Amino acid sequence: MSVPLNALVQGLLAASSLLVGAIIGIGWQPGRAFTAAIMAFGSGTLISAIAFDITLPVFQTSGFWPLIVGFALGGTLFTVIINYIDGQGGFIRHPSSSRRFLYHHRQEEASEVLDRIEHIEMLHSLSPSEMQAIIPLLKPLSVEPGTVLCQEGAAGDCMFLIVDGQAEIFKGSQRLAQLGAGEMFGEMALLTGESRSATVRAKTPMELYELDRADFEAMLTHSPQLSSGLSRILARRLRETTQSTTKPKTVEDDHWRQRVLDSVEVDIPISEHQFKELAESSAPLAILVGTMMDNIPEALVIGFNTGMGHVSTSFLLAVFISNIPEAMSSSMGMKKAGNSSRRILALWGGAVLLSGLIAMVSSLMMTFTGDWMVSVAKATAGGAILAMVASTMMPEAYEMGGSSVTFSTITGFLVSFWVASFEL
Repeated sequence: MSVPLNALVQGLLAASSLLVGAIIGIGWQPGRAFTAAIMAFGSGTLISAIAFDITLPVFQTSGFWPLIVGFALGGTLFTVIINYIDGQGGFIRHPSSSRRFLYHHRQEEASEVLDRIEHIEMLHSLSPSEMQAIIPLLKPLSVEPGTVLCQEGAAGDCMFLIVDGQAEIFKGSQRLAQLGAGEMFGEMALLTGESRSATVRAKTPMELYELDRADFEAMLTHSPQLSSGLSRILARRLRETTQSTTKPKTVEDDHWRQRVLDSVEVDIPISEHQFKELAESSAPLAILVGTMMDNIPEALVIGFNTGMGHVSTSFLLAVFISNIPEAMSSSMGMKKAGNSSRRILALWGGAVLLSGLIAMVSSLMMTFTGDWMVSVAKATAGGAILAMVASTMMPEAYEMGGSSVTFSTITGFLVSFWVASFEL
């Protein structure tokens, strides 16, 4: 068998486990502990393969400098390209990248809302975590002059935060007060559900945020402390209306906005509808390219090794094993996002084919590339693989399996080393 064809076969063989993992993820959807164990085992095998099938041969052939250049280049390229791909919609392929996307999405959302409402002094009575829980529930609202926002005697089912504009409060036909930017009204409804005690009407065009009582009550199941937080707002409003002076702004208040942003969490429940809305930001091409970025470095090393006449069983084993949990977890995420099984399998089938072709092309490069450049190229691939393990596989394994993944990782490393020892 010719070298290019041999590289193609090896590339296809190593990447074929992507389809195996996809089928398992679609049809079986194994438990977290099992998935974590396989992912940790695969991480261990890849770390061993990087050490003994990439780092050691490169060092023996060309010294330490190609390792420094290649690993730095590979890690940087992988990180930059993956961040770009995730931004284009490829984030859905991994639970970890989905969580990162969700984290940044929520932080950007929080920052945008805080830019508009941080001047509402009354909200500073809420803790950062309480404020963070409320932000996703706020709905922007624009009204014209004369719009009735609260009707005296009507059911109280929401509250409002004034971003811009003015409103008037009426009791019957008597005008009681005027509200402006930085004030809020209707908050008693979220706690008591009582009817409105007065009418609030827009005096000018207004920009507001509305907090619906039904959404607020749903969030209370996750953050019961929100009720006490709103009670503090009411107590503060009462205190400030009975005192002649207002509370001076403190240094603590200056840091309130940053503390709210720092409190962004990804474990605040996200509904199936919200998840699918986020998933609409994903794109099949971005998912495929992102998947290939996880597998291109491995395919390149397979092609380099084949072109040099060296078939590394330990590296093929490491790639084959590590691909299974990667495809498994990714397929479960894509399935949850609403992608059909046929579409998911087609994407992974394309990834397998492209991996084989990349391995074949990289083997052909060996005929006109010097040893030093080959060493740098292998080290670059090694740096990219290590970046993938560090940023995706190991964090996901630990999150799903906890400290138990320690032994799976060690086992994977030792098994890969044991296989590699027969080739050293």
